[in-house]
Amino acid sequence: MLKTEIPDRRSFILGMVTAFCECVAGGCKRLALSPPMTKEAYDEAAAEVDELIEKHGLIHYHEMNEDQPESTRFIWILIAARQETIDQYLALRREGHSTVESLEPFSDLLSYNPSESVHTGFDAYRQYFPI
Repeated sequence: MLKTEIPDRRSFILGMVTAFCECVAGGCKRLALSPPMTKEAYDEAAAEVDELIEKHGLIHYHEMNEDQPESTRFIWILIAARQETIDQYLALRREGHSTVESLEPFSDLLSYNPSESVHTGFDAYRQYFPI
């Protein structure tokens, strides 16, 4: 039986962001959200995450879900190829939609192009590093 090692949080975040960048740069997603990061995880990896995103020629926006109680706050880094995609996401947030309550209102922005589907392992992040 193969034993799966749990990666350190910083490496896992950087690996996930790399996968998301490749997916957005390759056109299979319009918008990707980084793994949800606690303030501690964000401080650990944010500068390197920004470099990764910029290396792929993409743009990003950092958002803390200030609309949630402090105990459940986290930081997303939005990754997109075009500013208008991030603007559409932010317009939905201004309308009162919350990523914590449901990602459904954001599904058009976050959905995969089925012909270019890539699995990124987000569920693994949540298993190893619950927020």
